[in-house]
Amino acid sequence: MNLEIDTQSNIPAYLQICHQLRDQILQGDIPTGTQLPPERTLASALGVSRSTIVNAYGELKAEGLATGYVGRGTIVETPPTHLGSHPIAWPVHLSALGHRLTQYPHTADLPALRLSGRPDVVSFALGLPDTDLIPPDRLAVAWQAIVERFGPTAINMCPPQGLPAVREAIARRMERRGTTVAPEHIIVVNGSQHGLDLLLRLLVEPGDTILSEVPTYFGALRCFQTWGARIIGVPVDERGMDVARVESLLARYHPKFIYTVPTYQNPTGATMSLERRQRLLALAQQYQVPIVEDDPFSDLYFDDPPPPPIKALDRHGHVLYLSTFSKSLAPGLRVGWLAAARPIVQHAALLNQITELQPNTIGQHLVVEFARRGWLEDQIVQARAAYKERCAAMDATLKRRRAPGLRWTSPTGGMFLWLHLPEAITARELLEESARQGAIFLPGDLMHLSDGHSNTCRLNFSIPDPPAIERGITAMMTALKKLLDRPDETGRTRAMTDTIV
Repeated sequence: MNLEIDTQSNIPAYLQICHQLRDQILQGDIPTGTQLPPERTLASALGVSRSTIVNAYGELKAEGLATGYVGRGTIVETPPTHLGSHPIAWPVHLSALGHRLTQYPHTADLPALRLSGRPDVVSFALGLPDTDLIPPDRLAVAWQAIVERFGPTAINMCPPQGLPAVREAIARRMERRGTTVAPEHIIVVNGSQHGLDLLLRLLVEPGDTILSEVPTYFGALRCFQTWGARIIGVPVDERGMDVARVESLLARYHPKFIYTVPTYQNPTGATMSLERRQRLLALAQQYQVPIVEDDPFSDLYFDDPPPPPIKALDRHGHVLYLSTFSKSLAPGLRVGWLAAARPIVQHAALLNQITELQPNTIGQHLVVEFARRGWLEDQIVQARAAYKERCAAMDATLKRRRAPGLRWTSPTGGMFLWLHLPEAITARELLEESARQGAIFLPGDLMHLSDGHSNTCRLNFSIPDPPAIERGITAMMTALKKLLDRPDETGRTRAMTDTIV
Protein backbone atom coordinates (compact mmCIF):
# COMPACT_ATOMS: atom_id res chain seq x y z
CA MET A 1 0.00 0.00 0.00
CA ASN A 2 1.60 3.23 -1.18
CA LEU A 3 -0.09 6.51 -0.22
CA GLU A 4 1.13 10.09 -0.64
CA ILE A 5 -0.41 13.44 0.31
CA ASP A 6 0.16 16.42 -1.99
CA THR A 7 0.05 19.37 0.39
CA GLN A 8 0.00 21.82 -2.54
CA SER A 9 -3.12 20.28 -4.09
CA ASN A 10 -6.56 21.89 -3.94
CA ILE A 11 -8.03 18.40 -3.37
CA PRO A 12 -8.76 17.73 0.33
CA ALA A 13 -6.46 15.18 1.95
CA TYR A 14 -9.25 12.70 2.70
CA LEU A 15 -10.22 12.59 -0.99
CA GLN A 16 -6.59 12.14 -2.05
CA ILE A 17 -6.34 9.13 0.28
CA CYS A 18 -9.70 7.75 -0.85
CA HIS A 19 -8.83 8.04 -4.55
CA GLN A 20 -5.46 6.31 -4.10
CA LEU A 21 -6.97 3.47 -2.07
CA ARG A 22 -9.83 3.11 -4.56
CA ASP A 23 -7.42 2.84 -7.49
CA GLN A 24 -5.29 0.25 -5.70
CA ILE A 25 -8.36 -1.81 -4.77
CA LEU A 26 -9.80 -1.71 -8.31
CA GLN A 27 -6.43 -2.62 -9.80
CA GLY A 28 -6.06 -5.57 -7.43
CA ASP A 29 -3.04 -4.15 -5.61
CA ILE A 30 -5.05 -4.33 -2.36
CA PRO A 31 -6.85 -7.70 -2.44
CA THR A 32 -10.37 -8.38 -1.20
CA GLY A 33 -10.31 -9.25 2.50
CA THR A 34 -7.34 -7.03 3.31
CA GLN A 35 -7.63 -5.23 6.62
CA LEU A 36 -6.86 -1.55 6.09
CA PRO A 37 -4.58 0.08 8.68
CA PRO A 38 -6.28 1.36 11.85
CA GLU A 39 -7.37 4.98 11.52
CA ARG A 40 -4.93 6.32 14.11
CA THR A 41 -2.03 4.31 12.69
CA LEU A 42 -2.56 5.52 9.13
CA ALA A 43 -3.18 9.08 10.30
CA SER A 44 0.13 9.08 12.16
CA ALA A 45 1.99 7.59 9.20
CA LEU A 46 0.63 10.21 6.78
CA GLY A 47 0.80 13.15 9.18
CA VAL A 48 -2.93 13.90 9.06
CA SER A 49 -5.74 13.93 11.61
CA ARG A 50 -7.70 10.80 12.46
CA SER A 51 -10.88 12.45 11.12
CA THR A 52 -9.20 12.67 7.70
CA ILE A 53 -8.77 8.88 7.64
CA VAL A 54 -12.31 8.39 9.00
CA ASN A 55 -13.66 10.45 6.09
CA ALA A 56 -11.50 8.61 3.54
CA TYR A 57 -12.65 5.20 4.80
CA GLY A 58 -16.22 6.50 4.86
CA GLU A 59 -15.99 7.30 1.14
CA LEU A 60 -14.73 3.77 0.40
CA LYS A 61 -17.59 2.28 2.42
CA ALA A 62 -20.13 4.43 0.56
CA GLU A 63 -18.77 3.06 -2.74
CA GLY A 64 -19.03 -0.53 -1.52
CA LEU A 65 -15.26 -1.01 -1.56
CA ALA A 66 -14.88 -1.52 2.19
CA THR A 67 -16.89 -2.48 5.27
CA GLY A 68 -16.28 -1.68 8.93
CA TYR A 69 -16.53 -4.56 11.40
CA VAL A 70 -16.48 -4.32 15.19
CA GLY A 71 -13.26 -5.88 16.42
CA ARG A 72 -11.85 -6.35 12.90
CA GLY A 73 -11.55 -2.81 11.59
CA THR A 74 -12.08 -1.79 7.96
CA ILE A 75 -11.98 -4.68 5.48
CA VAL A 76 -11.65 -4.39 1.69
CA GLU A 77 -14.65 -5.82 -0.16
CA THR A 78 -15.01 -7.23 -3.66
CA PRO A 79 -15.70 -4.27 -5.98
CA PRO A 80 -19.44 -4.27 -6.75
CA THR A 81 -20.44 -5.17 -10.30
CA HIS A 82 -23.66 -5.85 -12.11
CA LEU A 83 -22.10 -6.47 -15.51
CA GLY A 84 -21.21 -10.15 -15.28
CA SER A 85 -17.84 -11.77 -14.74
CA HIS A 86 -15.92 -9.43 -17.05
CA PRO A 87 -17.08 -5.87 -16.34
CA ILE A 88 -15.73 -3.03 -18.40
CA ALA A 89 -13.16 -0.99 -16.47
CA TRP A 90 -14.93 2.35 -16.78
CA PRO A 91 -12.31 4.38 -14.88
CA VAL A 92 -9.85 3.53 -17.65
CA HIS A 93 -12.19 4.98 -20.27
CA LEU A 94 -12.94 8.25 -18.50
CA SER A 95 -11.38 11.41 -19.91
CA ALA A 96 -9.23 13.67 -17.77
CA LEU A 97 -12.33 15.80 -17.18
CA GLY A 98 -14.28 12.69 -16.19
CA HIS A 99 -11.68 11.84 -13.56
CA ARG A 100 -11.62 15.42 -12.26
CA LEU A 101 -15.37 15.25 -11.59
CA THR A 102 -14.72 13.09 -8.52
CA GLN A 103 -11.53 14.77 -7.33
CA TYR A 104 -13.19 17.69 -5.58
CA PRO A 105 -15.75 17.89 -2.74
CA HIS A 106 -19.41 18.05 -3.76
CA THR A 107 -22.60 18.58 -1.80
CA ALA A 108 -23.42 14.95 -2.64
CA ASP A 109 -20.50 13.98 -0.36
CA LEU A 110 -22.50 15.18 2.67
CA PRO A 111 -25.21 12.69 3.68
CA ALA A 112 -26.85 15.23 6.01
CA LEU A 113 -27.79 17.42 3.04
CA ARG A 114 -29.98 14.62 1.72
CA LEU A 115 -32.42 15.52 4.49
CA SER A 116 -33.37 18.69 2.61
CA GLY A 117 -37.09 18.61 1.84
CA ARG A 118 -38.10 16.65 4.92
CA PRO A 119 -40.84 18.48 6.84
CA ASP A 120 -39.08 17.92 10.18
CA VAL A 121 -35.80 19.47 8.98
CA VAL A 122 -35.19 23.20 8.44
CA SER A 123 -32.85 23.68 5.49
CA PHE A 124 -30.52 26.66 5.29
CA ALA A 125 -28.48 24.79 2.66
CA LEU A 126 -30.06 25.85 -0.62
CA GLY A 127 -29.45 28.96 -2.72
CA LEU A 128 -32.90 29.33 -4.24
CA PRO A 129 -35.76 31.85 -4.16
CA ASP A 130 -39.04 31.14 -2.41
CA THR A 131 -41.32 30.16 -5.30
CA ASP A 132 -44.27 30.09 -2.87
CA LEU A 133 -44.23 33.88 -3.23
CA ILE A 134 -45.53 33.48 -6.81
CA PRO A 135 -49.35 33.24 -6.90
CA PRO A 136 -50.23 30.03 -8.78
CA ASP A 137 -53.02 31.77 -10.68
CA ARG A 138 -50.46 34.10 -12.26
CA LEU A 139 -48.64 31.12 -13.75
CA ALA A 140 -51.92 29.79 -15.13
CA VAL A 141 -52.94 33.16 -16.59
CA ALA A 142 -49.50 33.76 -18.10
CA TRP A 143 -49.36 30.35 -19.77
CA GLN A 144 -52.91 30.68 -21.10
CA ALA A 145 -52.01 34.05 -22.62
CA ILE A 146 -48.89 32.56 -24.22
CA VAL A 147 -50.87 29.70 -25.78
CA GLU A 148 -53.55 32.07 -27.08
CA ARG A 149 -50.95 34.38 -28.60
CA PHE A 150 -48.54 31.85 -30.09
CA GLY A 151 -50.38 28.54 -30.26
CA PRO A 152 -48.15 25.48 -30.82
CA THR A 153 -45.24 27.72 -31.86
CA ALA A 154 -44.80 28.54 -28.15
CA ILE A 155 -43.02 25.20 -27.77
CA ASN A 156 -41.03 25.38 -31.00
CA MET A 157 -37.29 25.94 -31.12
CA CYS A 158 -35.90 29.45 -31.00
CA PRO A 159 -32.70 31.15 -32.24
CA PRO A 160 -29.55 30.06 -30.35
CA GLN A 161 -29.15 33.64 -29.09
CA GLY A 162 -32.65 33.54 -27.57
CA LEU A 163 -36.03 35.05 -28.40
CA PRO A 164 -35.77 38.71 -29.49
CA ALA A 165 -38.55 39.68 -27.06
CA VAL A 166 -36.60 38.20 -24.14
CA ARG A 167 -33.38 39.98 -25.09
CA GLU A 168 -35.31 43.25 -25.31
CA ALA A 169 -36.85 42.61 -21.87
CA ILE A 170 -33.38 41.85 -20.49
CA ALA A 171 -31.99 45.06 -21.99
CA ARG A 172 -34.74 46.99 -20.17
CA ARG A 173 -33.97 45.06 -16.98
CA MET A 174 -30.31 46.08 -17.24
CA GLU A 175 -31.31 49.71 -17.69
CA ARG A 176 -32.93 49.47 -14.25
CA ARG A 177 -29.50 48.41 -12.99
CA GLY A 178 -27.87 51.43 -14.59
CA THR A 179 -26.41 49.53 -17.53
CA THR A 180 -27.09 50.22 -21.20
CA VAL A 181 -26.72 47.10 -23.36
CA ALA A 182 -28.19 46.58 -26.83
CA PRO A 183 -30.23 43.36 -27.34
CA GLU A 184 -27.74 42.15 -29.96
CA HIS A 185 -25.06 42.14 -27.23
CA ILE A 186 -27.13 39.70 -25.15
CA ILE A 187 -27.41 35.92 -25.42
CA VAL A 188 -30.02 34.01 -23.44
CA VAL A 189 -28.63 30.99 -21.57
CA ASN A 190 -30.13 28.20 -19.48
CA GLY A 191 -29.20 29.88 -16.20
CA SER A 192 -26.03 31.80 -15.42
CA GLN A 193 -24.21 28.53 -14.62
CA HIS A 194 -24.65 27.62 -18.30
CA GLY A 195 -23.31 31.03 -19.28
CA LEU A 196 -20.27 30.52 -17.07
CA ASP A 197 -19.63 27.16 -18.71
CA LEU A 198 -19.81 28.75 -22.17
CA LEU A 199 -17.28 31.43 -21.19
CA LEU A 200 -14.97 28.82 -19.70
CA ARG A 201 -15.01 26.80 -22.92
CA LEU A 202 -14.47 29.90 -25.06
CA LEU A 203 -11.68 31.53 -23.05
CA VAL A 204 -9.83 28.90 -21.02
CA GLU A 205 -7.73 25.85 -21.86
CA PRO A 206 -7.05 23.22 -19.17
CA GLY A 207 -4.02 24.43 -17.23
CA ASP A 208 -4.78 28.13 -17.80
CA THR A 209 -5.11 30.44 -14.80
CA ILE A 210 -8.25 32.13 -13.48
CA LEU A 211 -8.28 34.81 -10.78
CA SER A 212 -11.27 34.32 -8.47
CA GLU A 213 -12.43 35.81 -5.22
CA VAL A 214 -12.42 33.24 -2.40
CA PRO A 215 -14.62 32.12 -0.78
CA THR A 216 -17.01 32.13 -3.69
CA TYR A 217 -19.92 30.33 -5.30
CA PHE A 218 -19.03 26.63 -5.11
CA GLY A 219 -20.71 25.90 -8.46
CA ALA A 220 -18.22 28.25 -10.12
CA LEU A 221 -15.27 26.67 -8.31
CA ARG A 222 -16.33 23.16 -9.35
CA CYS A 223 -16.83 24.35 -12.93
CA PHE A 224 -13.32 25.84 -13.02
CA GLN A 225 -11.69 22.87 -11.28
CA THR A 226 -13.40 20.24 -13.41
CA TRP A 227 -12.35 22.07 -16.56
CA GLY A 228 -8.76 21.83 -15.33
CA ALA A 229 -8.15 25.52 -14.73
CA ARG A 230 -5.63 26.76 -12.20
CA ILE A 231 -7.41 29.02 -9.71
CA ILE A 232 -5.63 31.82 -7.86
CA GLY A 233 -7.72 33.06 -4.94
CA VAL A 234 -8.25 36.66 -3.86
CA PRO A 235 -9.63 37.12 -0.31
CA VAL A 236 -13.04 38.67 0.34
CA ASP A 237 -13.75 41.05 3.23
CA GLU A 238 -16.83 43.06 4.21
CA ARG A 239 -16.36 45.27 1.09
CA GLY A 240 -16.02 42.37 -1.32
CA MET A 241 -12.94 41.24 -3.22
CA ASP A 242 -9.72 42.70 -1.80
CA VAL A 243 -8.82 44.55 -4.99
CA ALA A 244 -5.56 45.85 -3.48
CA ARG A 245 -4.13 42.35 -3.95
CA VAL A 246 -5.21 42.00 -7.57
CA GLU A 247 -2.53 43.98 -9.45
CA SER A 248 0.42 41.88 -8.29
CA LEU A 249 -1.51 38.70 -9.15
CA LEU A 250 -2.35 39.99 -12.63
CA ALA A 251 1.29 40.81 -13.28
CA ARG A 252 2.50 37.46 -11.97
CA TYR A 253 -0.06 34.98 -13.32
CA HIS A 254 -1.57 36.62 -16.46
CA PRO A 255 -4.99 35.01 -15.89
CA LYS A 256 -7.56 34.39 -18.61
CA PHE A 257 -10.21 36.26 -16.63
CA ILE A 258 -11.14 37.61 -13.20
CA TYR A 259 -14.26 36.07 -11.62
CA THR A 260 -16.31 38.06 -9.11
CA VAL A 261 -19.78 38.16 -7.55
CA PRO A 262 -19.59 41.80 -6.45
CA THR A 263 -23.14 42.29 -5.15
CA TYR A 264 -24.46 40.33 -2.13
CA GLN A 265 -21.70 37.85 -2.73
CA ASN A 266 -22.27 34.13 -2.52
CA PRO A 267 -21.47 32.97 0.16
CA THR A 268 -20.46 35.94 2.35
CA GLY A 269 -23.24 38.40 1.45
CA ALA A 270 -20.59 41.13 1.05
CA THR A 271 -21.01 43.92 -1.50
CA MET A 272 -18.01 45.37 -3.30
CA SER A 273 -17.72 49.12 -2.82
CA LEU A 274 -17.96 51.47 -5.80
CA GLU A 275 -14.31 52.47 -5.35
CA ARG A 276 -13.20 48.85 -5.56
CA ARG A 277 -15.36 48.26 -8.63
CA GLN A 278 -13.76 51.22 -10.36
CA ARG A 279 -10.26 50.09 -9.39
CA LEU A 280 -10.87 46.50 -10.51
CA LEU A 281 -12.12 47.69 -13.89
CA ALA A 282 -9.11 50.00 -14.26
CA LEU A 283 -6.76 47.08 -13.57
CA ALA A 284 -8.61 44.87 -16.04
CA GLN A 285 -8.20 47.56 -18.70
CA GLN A 286 -4.54 48.12 -17.84
CA TYR A 287 -3.65 44.41 -18.03
CA GLN A 288 -6.16 43.57 -20.78
CA VAL A 289 -7.85 40.85 -18.74
CA PRO A 290 -11.64 40.37 -18.93
CA ILE A 291 -13.82 40.48 -15.83
CA VAL A 292 -16.56 37.86 -15.52
CA GLU A 293 -19.16 39.62 -13.37
CA ASP A 294 -21.70 37.16 -11.94
CA ASP A 295 -24.66 39.22 -10.76
CA PRO A 296 -27.68 37.10 -9.76
CA PHE A 297 -28.64 39.00 -6.61
CA SER A 298 -28.48 42.76 -7.26
CA ASP A 299 -32.29 43.11 -7.55
CA LEU A 300 -32.69 41.66 -4.04
CA TYR A 301 -31.67 44.70 -1.97
CA PHE A 302 -33.43 45.33 1.34
CA ASP A 303 -33.34 49.13 1.56
CA ASP A 304 -30.90 51.14 -0.54
CA PRO A 305 -29.91 49.81 -3.99
CA PRO A 306 -26.34 48.51 -4.32
CA PRO A 307 -23.64 50.26 -6.37
CA PRO A 308 -24.07 49.88 -10.14
CA PRO A 309 -22.71 46.71 -11.74
CA ILE A 310 -19.11 46.83 -12.93
CA LYS A 311 -20.63 46.40 -16.39
CA ALA A 312 -22.29 49.82 -15.99
CA LEU A 313 -18.83 51.39 -15.63
CA ASP A 314 -17.38 49.52 -18.61
CA ARG A 315 -16.89 51.52 -21.82
CA HIS A 316 -14.55 49.19 -23.71
CA GLY A 317 -16.07 45.71 -23.47
CA HIS A 318 -13.86 44.33 -20.69
CA VAL A 319 -16.77 43.03 -18.59
CA LEU A 320 -18.58 39.79 -19.42
CA TYR A 321 -21.81 40.08 -17.45
CA LEU A 322 -23.86 37.11 -16.24
CA SER A 323 -27.25 37.25 -14.58
CA THR A 324 -30.38 35.16 -14.23
CA PHE A 325 -34.07 35.08 -13.40
CA SER A 326 -33.40 31.94 -11.32
CA LYS A 327 -32.87 33.99 -8.14
CA SER A 328 -35.45 36.74 -8.65
CA LEU A 329 -38.29 34.62 -10.07
CA ALA A 330 -37.93 30.83 -10.23
CA PRO A 331 -34.95 28.46 -10.66
CA GLY A 332 -36.85 25.99 -12.83
CA LEU A 333 -37.30 28.58 -15.57
CA ARG A 334 -33.60 28.15 -16.45
CA VAL A 335 -33.45 31.57 -18.08
CA GLY A 336 -30.32 33.65 -17.62
CA TRP A 337 -28.19 35.83 -19.85
CA LEU A 338 -24.71 36.84 -20.87
CA ALA A 339 -24.14 40.46 -21.90
CA ALA A 340 -20.82 41.01 -23.62
CA ALA A 341 -18.99 42.43 -26.61
CA ARG A 342 -20.44 41.30 -29.92
CA PRO A 343 -17.62 38.83 -30.80
CA ILE A 344 -18.12 36.98 -27.50
CA VAL A 345 -21.89 36.84 -27.98
CA GLN A 346 -21.47 35.51 -31.53
CA HIS A 347 -19.04 32.80 -30.44
CA ALA A 348 -21.22 31.90 -27.45
CA ALA A 349 -24.25 31.54 -29.74
CA LEU A 350 -22.30 29.21 -32.06
CA LEU A 351 -21.12 27.12 -29.12
CA ASN A 352 -24.61 27.11 -27.64
CA GLN A 353 -25.99 25.82 -30.92
CA ILE A 354 -23.54 22.90 -30.79
CA THR A 355 -23.97 21.97 -27.12
CA GLU A 356 -27.56 22.98 -26.23
CA LEU A 357 -29.13 23.80 -29.63
CA GLN A 358 -31.11 26.62 -28.00
CA PRO A 359 -32.14 28.13 -24.67
CA ASN A 360 -35.37 27.11 -22.93
CA THR A 361 -38.28 28.42 -25.04
CA ILE A 362 -41.09 27.95 -22.51
CA GLY A 363 -39.14 29.67 -19.75
CA GLN A 364 -38.39 32.60 -22.05
CA HIS A 365 -42.07 33.06 -22.93
CA LEU A 366 -43.01 33.06 -19.24
CA VAL A 367 -40.37 35.69 -18.43
CA VAL A 368 -41.64 37.95 -21.22
CA GLU A 369 -45.27 37.54 -20.12
CA PHE A 370 -44.46 38.27 -16.48
CA ALA A 371 -42.44 41.33 -17.51
CA ARG A 372 -45.17 42.54 -19.91
CA ARG A 373 -47.83 42.41 -17.19
CA GLY A 374 -45.61 44.06 -14.54
CA TRP A 375 -45.59 40.87 -12.48
CA LEU A 376 -41.83 40.41 -12.67
CA GLU A 377 -41.22 43.67 -10.83
CA ASP A 378 -44.03 42.81 -8.38
CA GLN A 379 -42.35 39.51 -7.55
CA ILE A 380 -38.98 41.17 -7.04
CA VAL A 381 -40.46 43.80 -4.70
CA GLN A 382 -42.26 41.08 -2.74
CA ALA A 383 -39.09 38.99 -2.51
CA ARG A 384 -37.11 41.98 -1.20
CA ALA A 385 -39.59 42.50 1.63
CA ALA A 386 -39.80 38.80 2.51
CA TYR A 387 -36.04 38.24 2.47
CA LYS A 388 -35.40 41.38 4.52
CA GLU A 389 -37.81 40.11 7.19
CA ARG A 390 -36.26 36.63 7.15
CA CYS A 391 -32.70 37.93 7.32
CA ALA A 392 -33.67 40.07 10.32
CA ALA A 393 -35.28 37.02 11.95
CA MET A 394 -32.10 35.00 11.44
CA ASP A 395 -29.91 37.78 12.87
CA ALA A 396 -32.20 38.24 15.88
CA THR A 397 -32.38 34.51 16.62
CA LEU A 398 -28.60 34.15 16.37
CA LYS A 399 -28.22 36.98 18.88
CA ARG A 400 -30.73 35.40 21.27
CA ARG A 401 -29.42 31.84 20.97
CA ARG A 402 -25.75 32.52 20.28
CA ALA A 403 -23.00 30.36 21.66
CA PRO A 404 -19.53 31.66 22.62
CA GLY A 405 -17.19 32.29 19.72
CA LEU A 406 -19.75 32.96 16.96
CA ARG A 407 -19.18 35.79 14.47
CA TRP A 408 -21.33 36.99 11.59
CA THR A 409 -22.29 40.08 9.63
CA SER A 410 -25.85 40.46 8.38
CA PRO A 411 -26.02 41.39 4.67
CA THR A 412 -28.03 44.25 3.17
CA GLY A 413 -29.50 42.08 0.41
CA GLY A 414 -29.28 38.75 -1.33
CA MET A 415 -29.93 35.34 0.23
CA PHE A 416 -27.04 34.40 2.51
CA LEU A 417 -25.55 35.01 5.94
CA TRP A 418 -21.93 33.91 6.51
CA LEU A 419 -21.32 32.44 9.96
CA HIS A 420 -17.93 31.87 11.64
CA LEU A 421 -17.89 29.13 14.28
CA PRO A 422 -15.56 28.87 17.27
CA GLU A 423 -12.12 27.73 16.10
CA ALA A 424 -12.45 24.41 17.92
CA ILE A 425 -15.55 23.37 15.92
CA THR A 426 -15.66 22.39 12.26
CA ALA A 427 -18.71 23.11 10.14
CA ARG A 428 -18.90 19.50 9.01
CA GLU A 429 -19.11 18.10 12.54
CA LEU A 430 -21.68 20.77 13.40
CA LEU A 431 -23.68 19.80 10.29
CA GLU A 432 -23.88 16.17 11.42
CA GLU A 433 -25.00 17.08 14.94
CA SER A 434 -27.28 19.86 13.70
CA ALA A 435 -28.99 17.47 11.28
CA ARG A 436 -29.85 15.25 14.23
CA GLN A 437 -31.38 18.30 15.91
CA GLY A 438 -33.39 19.19 12.78
CA ALA A 439 -31.43 21.81 10.78
CA ILE A 440 -28.94 21.68 7.91
CA PHE A 441 -26.70 24.24 6.18
CA LEU A 442 -23.79 24.38 3.73
CA PRO A 443 -20.27 24.02 5.19
CA GLY A 444 -18.00 26.86 4.13
CA ASP A 445 -15.05 24.70 3.09
CA LEU A 446 -16.96 23.88 -0.12
CA MET A 447 -16.51 27.53 -1.15
CA HIS A 448 -12.74 27.59 -0.50
CA LEU A 449 -9.77 26.29 -2.46
CA SER A 450 -7.86 24.64 0.37
CA ASP A 451 -8.06 23.32 3.91
CA GLY A 452 -7.92 25.68 6.86
CA HIS A 453 -11.39 27.18 6.42
CA SER A 454 -13.38 24.47 8.14
CA ASN A 455 -15.25 26.61 10.68
CA THR A 456 -17.50 28.68 8.39
CA CYS A 457 -21.13 28.08 7.36
CA ARG A 458 -23.36 29.54 4.66
CA LEU A 459 -26.92 30.05 5.88
CA ASN A 460 -29.72 30.70 3.39
CA PHE A 461 -32.67 32.79 4.60
CA SER A 462 -34.73 33.12 1.40
CA ILE A 463 -36.78 29.92 1.73
CA PRO A 464 -37.62 29.27 5.43
CA ASP A 465 -40.14 31.66 6.98
CA PRO A 466 -39.37 33.40 10.31
CA PRO A 467 -40.83 30.64 12.56
CA ALA A 468 -38.84 28.00 10.65
CA ILE A 469 -35.72 30.17 10.88
CA GLU A 470 -36.11 30.37 14.67
CA ARG A 471 -36.53 26.59 14.91
CA GLY A 472 -33.55 25.97 12.65
CA ILE A 473 -31.16 28.39 14.35
CA THR A 474 -32.23 27.08 17.75
CA ALA A 475 -31.44 23.54 16.56
CA MET A 476 -28.03 24.66 15.27
CA MET A 477 -27.17 26.42 18.53
CA THR A 478 -28.28 23.39 20.55
CA ALA A 479 -25.98 21.25 18.42
CA LEU A 480 -23.11 23.74 18.74
CA LYS A 481 -23.37 23.94 22.52
CA LYS A 482 -23.47 20.14 22.68
CA LEU A 483 -20.21 19.98 20.71
CA LEU A 484 -18.60 22.72 22.80
CA ASP A 485 -19.50 20.88 26.01
CA ARG A 486 -18.24 17.51 24.76
CA PRO A 487 -14.94 16.61 26.48
CA ASP A 488 -11.88 15.90 24.36
CA GLU A 489 -9.31 13.15 24.96
CA THR A 490 -7.88 15.08 27.91
CA GLY A 491 -11.28 15.49 29.52
CA ARG A 492 -11.51 19.21 28.75
CA THR A 493 -14.43 20.78 26.89
CA ARG A 494 -14.06 22.88 23.77
CA ALA A 495 -16.10 25.78 25.11
CA MET A 496 -14.67 29.08 23.92
CA THR A 497 -14.57 32.58 25.39
CA ASP A 498 -14.36 34.56 22.15
CA THR A 499 -15.93 38.00 22.00
CA ILE A 500 -19.23 37.96 20.15
CA VAL A 501 -19.65 40.44 17.29
